[in-house]
Amino acid sequence: MEVEPVSTSSTAAAQAAAAPLDKSDARYTFDETRLATLRSSAPWQNDPKYLQSATFSPSAVMKMLMHCHSGVEKGLKKGGNPIEVMGLMLGRPDPDTPKTLVVTDVFPLPIEGFETRVIADDQDVVNYMIELGESLERTR
Repeated sequence: MEVEPVSTSSTAAAQAAAAPLDKSDARYTFDETRLATLRSSAPWQNDPKYLQSATFSPSAVMKMLMHCHSGVEKGLKKGGNPIEVMGLMLGRPDPDTPKTLVVTDVFPLPIEGFETRVIADDQDVVNYMIELGESLERTR
């Protein structure tokens, strides 16, 4: 009996295309045409309070929690309170749920803050944010 090789990537892709989306996963897929229409109308430019809720991908939540935990550990190692951490969120408006921002990824910033101040105008931090933005433009 001869067995014909089957490509796992094409089989997996076919199964994924045939399987209905779980309701919790549906938010992380979108219709590019509807998103482009929403972006071109840009209702948030006329209404600064347009975005009223946000949803976060599970991986973004985990990254935020790990970054926060590192701030706690770093502050306690210095013998004090946990330090404040900062980061950038990357997302898109949700064309299916008006006024909702879908955060798909997050990035920690190399900034340490304290109860009274956070210094985010350091040249190294500014350069880091510029390089991160340029990198995201190339890869997304």
